[in-house]
Amino acid sequence: MQKTVTAIVPALNEEKLIEKTLRALVDQTAPRRQYEIIVSDSSSTDNSAEIAKSIADKVVVCKRVGAGFGRNFGAKFAGAPFLGFIDADTIANPHWIEGLQEALRKGVFATGPVKPVEKCFRNSLVYTLWSWSLYWGILFGMPLVPGFNFACRKKEFEKAGKFQETNVINEDFDLSLRLAKEGKAVFQKNLAVHTSARRIKEKSPFTLMGEGASYLLFKRQKTWQQHRKDY
Repeated sequence: MQKTVTAIVPALNEEKLIEKTLRALVDQTAPRRQYEIIVSDSSSTDNSAEIAKSIADKVVVCKRVGAGFGRNFGAKFAGAPFLGFIDADTIANPHWIEGLQEALRKGVFATGPVKPVEKCFRNSLVYTLWSWSLYWGILFGMPLVPGFNFACRKKEFEKAGKFQETNVINEDFDLSLRLAKEGKAVFQKNLAVHTSARRIKEKSPFTLMGEGASYLLFKRQKTWQQHRKDY
């Protein structure tokens, strides 16, 4: 039976988090024969790759650092028509694979609700607002799908030019807007994840919103070194 979904997990020094991410992908309600798990490791200096090899179907290693490049590199080895990109600090809902399949039968690309792994009022509020912004953005034709929960059809992914591989952030927003020209975006409720709150610990939600708005309005993008200290 041909697999319908390839789950791609880009990683760089994620030994503390990647096992939970991969275990969640293994423990899905969808039959395991329907999907494969590929970890795209950017030459981690910790035990990320070793941990991944014991769980994932395939671990591919690249020497170049960058979220866009890592996702694209993993996609080269995908054998399924549907791609699901999920970060190594992100835990998929048990119905995530099923949600991805449902969404991509209806549209070209998709995302779903996001909640924080580290629960507190502030984190929950920020991620609830983020989920609503994803929903309304798709509804009103401004889909800005986050790279840590990004589903798309492989054919359109390649046609749209894949993720930017230059050393910049907002590569996920950039691809979202290009994919929107290829077809419909979908917000799928069971394509849900819990993701690390480190995104809003390193930078305030207002800073992240400002960077997103700056990209939308002026196409300004910061480097990954400016965005994440260990890059």
